Amino acid sequence: ILFITNSLFSQVLYINELDADTQSTDVLEFIELKSTAPNFVLDDYVLVFYNGFSSGTGSLSYYALDLDGYSTDINGIFLIGNSLVSPTPSIIIPNSSIQNGPDLVALYVGSASQFPLDTPATATNFIDALAYSNNGTTSPTTLMSIFGLTTFVNENQTSSAATKSISRNNNGTYSVVTPT
Repeated sequence: ILFITNSLFSQVLYINELDADTQSTDVLEFIELKSTAPNFVLDDYVLVFYNGFSSGTGSLSYYALDLDGYSTDINGIFLIGNSLVSPTPSIIIPNSSIQNGPDLVALYVGSASQFPLDTPATATNFIDALAYSNNGTTSPTTLMSIFGLTTFVNENQTSSAATKSISRNNNGTYSVVTPT
């Protein structure tokens, strides 16, 4: 199943890769952002994680990360992840921080203070969003509706979610692949 963002492909910053379901107790989770320009300053951006609940009907935030003070590297990459992720992420998050889904992660212009725990999902000021699950039959339908998305990515589509990630293709769609 593929997902296409509702933003234009000319956007400056987007979600490039996500690995929510990893081996053991989720000690290798990560999310990678990519900018179209190197050393892109991430001030005034925030990454917000939403819980779609097991039925796909949820729409509340469970985690938000302020990106103020950071920038992408010379390749336009910015990595957030657990302490065992290699290369070392710019922001280290606790193990099992990223839920396996059905969920959605959204990139906004804003601040983490605007998204305290259990904030209702909003498409206001969002830049990019990725709807995902590790179950092909349950999608985060409520969240997808809020963000105007019609599809989600099943990280377990190859029956090996713990060893695969969701990676963005050059055309804006996503594939389930070995983590980069």
